[in-house]
Amino acid sequence: DCFGKGIVIYGGGVRYFANAWISISLLRELGCKLPIELWHLGEREIDSHMRGLLEPMGVTTRDAYEVRLDFPCRILNGWELKPYSIIHSQFAEIIALDSDNVVARDPTYLLEDPNYRETGVVFWPDRWELQRDRLIWKYCEVAYQSEPEFETGQIVINKERCWQALHLTMWMNENSDFFYKHIHGDKETFHLAFRRMKKAYSMPSKPLRMV
Repeated sequence: DCFGKGIVIYGGGVRYFANAWISISLLRELGCKLPIELWHLGEREIDSHMRGLLEPMGVTTRDAYEVRLDFPCRILNGWELKPYSIIHSQFAEIIALDSDNVVARDPTYLLEDPNYRETGVVFWPDRWELQRDRLIWKYCEVAYQSEPEFETGQIVINKERCWQALHLTMWMNENSDFFYKHIHGDKETFHLAFRRMKKAYSMPSKPLRMV
């Protein structure tokens, strides 16, 4: 059963754990009180010392390989972990963050944003568009649309309201040996799945800015 609101961060191992620890520390320094789950792939990625560093900040570690014993997933690597952790998180409403996502303010307010409340999900735009001649439009039976690709370093989502589109996203990632040949990682699986299911989403109108 899923309940409440929380933050999901994905990233284990020495390289990504360092990023995640900085991100989580900053969230707490900025006053974020939401519970946090840190998802990782196997015991080799998070050891007892790492857990000890996280416990004072109210973080629960979740081993996706353990969850996979009850909820099988054909392929489960780094990019595939993103939709998997969102679906199997204990939270019903989620702010999902890449481990190297550095927030500028407490993001809790996003869960009350009118645009999020209207559609149940907010995605952010990337710098590029998926070109008209890409075969993935045909494979997904989605009509071409001139619009930004998704930048999924951050997602705000109500799982119940987006359940079908989320599961199609997960299926595409379970079959990443096909889909990743036609798109870059997980980000456009969200885009195409939500378009395929005709599920409305919200997106900021401002493009991203390089700094």
